[in-house]
Amino acid sequence: MSATNDRFNRWEQQNIALAAVAQCATLVHRVATTGELPQPELRACINPLFATNPDDFSDIYPHLGALSLGLRTLQSIFGAERDPQNNEIVRYTLGMLLLRNRLTADAGMQNQLRERLTQIPALEPLPEPDSEQFEAAEEAQLGTIRQLAGLYQDTISTLSYRIQVQGKVEHLKSEAVANQIRALLLAGIRSAVLWYQLGGRRWRLLLYRKRIHESAGNIRRKLLSSV
Repeated sequence: MSATNDRFNRWEQQNIALAAVAQCATLVHRVATTGELPQPELRACINPLFATNPDDFSDIYPHLGALSLGLRTLQSIFGAERDPQNNEIVRYTLGMLLLRNRLTADAGMQNQLRERLTQIPALEPLPEPDSEQFEAAEEAQLGTIRQLAGLYQDTISTLSYRIQVQGKVEHLKSEAVANQIRALLLAGIRSAVLWYQLGGRRWRLLLYRKRIHESAGNIRRKLLSSV
């Protein structure tokens, strides 16, 4: 059993998967409003898509520290005081959980996703901008994001429910930003599938607000203590 499984029980793993969904939602909001994305957090969201046959939980989320943004988002969303600035992030998160329902009811779409994901390379860390390898590595990343966006359009976008993303017009008009948004939504749905497999249910988000908030904090403390 992996060290991740040793450190986190099933309830905590469920909330790590939910944090990954929330991080995808947060990054969708960020790129739609600022046009920018942090690299480690982006990879932590996207690369679980390529863990199609994981042996255990740590194969899906090998770098939990890069999900700290999602854990902080859960603490904010499920805290005692609601922050209006989280409204769009909550909407995107719930939208991805709903799309998970639609996806799991379509076996053909699931097969199509699995087959095409095997043909797309995972994201690799970008080298320093002044290095000789940077341009090629950046182009490879853009290619992965572009392929994931195309996969989202061919599959998830055909479902009856769609997530409407709000942001600044100059960013939303950018093809690169649109591709990043679609790739992140696809990644969030993948983590939503895992969240459900671990026992997550939408009605429990209301019933266990305080417990989810506390769990996110406990997971962050465990991560900090292991550094």
